Amino acid sequence: MKRKVLILLTSLLLSGVAMASGDVYRGKYPVASVEFNGNPLQDIKPPPLVIDGATVVPLRAMAERLGAFVVRDEETGKTKVTKPNINMIVAAAVEETNKNNYQIVSPFMVVDKGSKVSFDVFVDVDNAPKADSLVFKIVIRNPFGTEEYVSYPQSYSTARNGTAFLYTHNVKGMQFKEAGDYKVQMIMKQGSGGDYQVVGENAIHSR
Repeated sequence: MKRKVLILLTSLLLSGVAMASGDVYRGKYPVASVEFNGNPLQDIKPPPLVIDGATVVPLRAMAERLGAFVVRDEETGKTKVTKPNINMIVAAAVEETNKNNYQIVSPFMVVDKGSKVSFDVFVDVDNAPKADSLVFKIVIRNPFGTEEYVSYPQSYSTARNGTAFLYTHNVKGMQFKEAGDYKVQMIMKQGSGGDYQVVGENAIHSR
């Protein structure tokens, strides 16, 4: 049976307050009610617990919400956490002036509600996990969390080409129907299996 790895997280990291929910895990440990960026951590096994006055949360569940990848080596028993560094810029255009040199044209973060806008997303990735195939997409969610745009998946071998790379993607004629913040996200996974997770995020405000 695989061991569950737990990590102690401070309230600063969680951006919220943890308190006992009234439930008890295995008849011994109080279950903690924990929020991350305003959203409750639910359906985690084991659940967040209060142990000796400290809030303890499963490592994988928390790390993935922070955009990190968790890999356990069963031979050594070591668990490795890799957090990609993601810098995203939304701009009217991203022009490649020559090989590996880019010019960002008119970065923006605000649009008028109802407008239809074409724009480029520029992503600078560093410290990505080593994998034969690192698969990623650009996703844009409206203020209600619904996917408004999803790009075709791209594959990159960080095992062969290194863990740092640049990526640009053009979004053509997207209409901002709602007022509020649209989330521009890069989602990523290792290989063809597994689930995507959000590793980077920016926002466009529709007013």
